[in-house]
Amino acid sequence: MNHKERVLMALNKEQPDRVPFFYWDVPDFGEKMMKHLGFKTRDQLLDFLDVDFRWVEPKYIGPKLVNKKNKTKKDIWGVGYSKIKNGDFEYWSPDSFPFKGITDADLLEDYPWPTADLFDFSVLPKLIEKYKDYAIMSAPGYSSPGLFRIMQRLIGKDDFLDVMMFHPKFFQRMADKVTEFYTEFITRFFEHAGDKIDFIRIADDFGSDNGLKVSKEQWELYCHPAIEKFIKIPRELGVHFYMHSCGAVRKLLPEMISLGADVLDPIQTRADGMEPGGLKRDFGNYITFSGALDEEMLLRQGTPETVKKGVKQLLDAMAPGGGFFLGPSHKLKVETPVENVVAMYEAAKEWHYAKA
Repeated sequence: MNHKERVLMALNKEQPDRVPFFYWDVPDFGEKMMKHLGFKTRDQLLDFLDVDFRWVEPKYIGPKLVNKKNKTKKDIWGVGYSKIKNGDFEYWSPDSFPFKGITDADLLEDYPWPTADLFDFSVLPKLIEKYKDYAIMSAPGYSSPGLFRIMQRLIGKDDFLDVMMFHPKFFQRMADKVTEFYTEFITRFFEHAGDKIDFIRIADDFGSDNGLKVSKEQWELYCHPAIEKFIKIPRELGVHFYMHSCGAVRKLLPEMISLGADVLDPIQTRADGMEPGGLKRDFGNYITFSGALDEEMLLRQGTPETVKKGVKQLLDAMAPGGGFFLGPSHKLKVETPVENVVAMYEAAKEWHYAKA
């Protein structure tokens, strides 16, 4: 059984030879882990961990985004970031928001919105061929369409809800602009990828630790229509819909399932309502879960022994009957011990489905 077959079997609510493995990190952790293990490429790292997924994305060919000193950068939306040092670790933090304090919808028309011309999609067929034995997914970042997570950066996190509530014309027009970019991006992506990838990853920000960040009315007004546009072409091609949202999103699961979501990721089990056994019991017949191994308390602060114990408990709850991919409950942070991540996948290889 190859990696793709293993993933698709579990997706089909069947038990493959072992639980499929997913992997997700911040780039600095990946670099740290590769250096620690003596690898030069990310593929070497993923092969070592026996990860079943691979990501593909077009090549960015637009203007340079990171400055020469590698201390500041902008993304394609014009959001500015600075590199912040925290002890021995560094990370990018957003600090410049193009529409902070602006609510005039007319100003949106003159803004230099990104277009799909910033990317070379012709690289996709070669990548798809390279990873043909893996479950292939559109990569996190620009290749994972989203709405609120983009708008939050453009407006600024502190002002986002106020703008949505009190300036609906401005908010709707910005939502339209973001949706228009991703509709064009997805069209170009699948003109080159066709039906040769397995999952389109839609990534947004709907939950906090304590509940939803979005009301049912806001979901219906903004999120549902955007996601329907994002998945139209992939759905016609038979590509599966992989929904990413952190936080306590249990109450949105029926809405996601009704939209056709095949997978929910990353399952932050410490958030309200996201207890693994309960999710499996109530929704396991309708959707596959991905992630769920506690990244904050277990992987970052535990030991290899406690990680292995946590993996067994998680798999006992989530893996029987298929419908589960193992991975971290959030991106692996740079301070995470490498040995804990290795222990996660080692323990999963040692775990076996119970025989019927």
